[in-house]
Amino acid sequence: MMSNRYLTLTLLALFTLTTACSKPDNGPAEVPASAEAQKLALTADPGAALAVAEVKADGPKDEVTVEGRLYKITKGYAAMRIMDLTMDYCGEINKEEKCPTPWDYCCDTKGDIAAGSLLVEARNADGKPLKTPALPNLRLLDKVKVTGKLIKDDHGNLVLLASGMFRSDRPTAPDYVKWPE
Repeated sequence: MMSNRYLTLTLLALFTLTTACSKPDNGPAEVPASAEAQKLALTADPGAALAVAEVKADGPKDEVTVEGRLYKITKGYAAMRIMDLTMDYCGEINKEEKCPTPWDYCCDTKGDIAAGSLLVEARNADGKPLKTPALPNLRLLDKVKVTGKLIKDDHGNLVLLASGMFRSDRPTAPDYVKWPE
C-alpha cells in the first residue's frame, strides 16, 4: 500500500516538473539575460517609431526609436539585426510554404535582406559590445521597438546603439518550426 502511494506521488511530481519546464508558445527555452542586459528591457511602449528603411535613408541621429522584426541574434552579446516590417518573413503570408526557419528570410535576395535590415547593439561603459547569454525576453521574429542613438561605424555601416528595447508582438509559429536554442 505504501509503495503504491510513493509511486503515485513520484509520478505526480515528475509530471509537474515536466509540464512546468515545457517550452511555452513552442519557442526556445528561456535563457536569462545578464543584469546589465535586463536594464535594456522597457516596461512600456516607447511610442511612435520609424521603420528600418526610413532610418537608414535619413542617417545618423542622436535619439531615435526604430521598429522592426528580430531577424538575427549574435550569440553571447546584446546584439541583433532587425528587419523592416515591409518585408514578410518566410511563411508569414503563404502558410503553405512550411518553412522550418521563417526568421532567415530565405525567400528574399541577399541584397533585399541587407537593404531591409539594421544592426542593433548595446555597449558597455567601455564602448564594447555588451556580453550577455540572451536578450531580455526576446526571440527571433519578435516585433520590437528599439530606442537609442544611430551612428555610422568605422566601415560606414549604420548601427543603432540601443538604450532600450520593447517587444510589441510575438507571432506564433507552427509546430514544425524548431526554434534555435
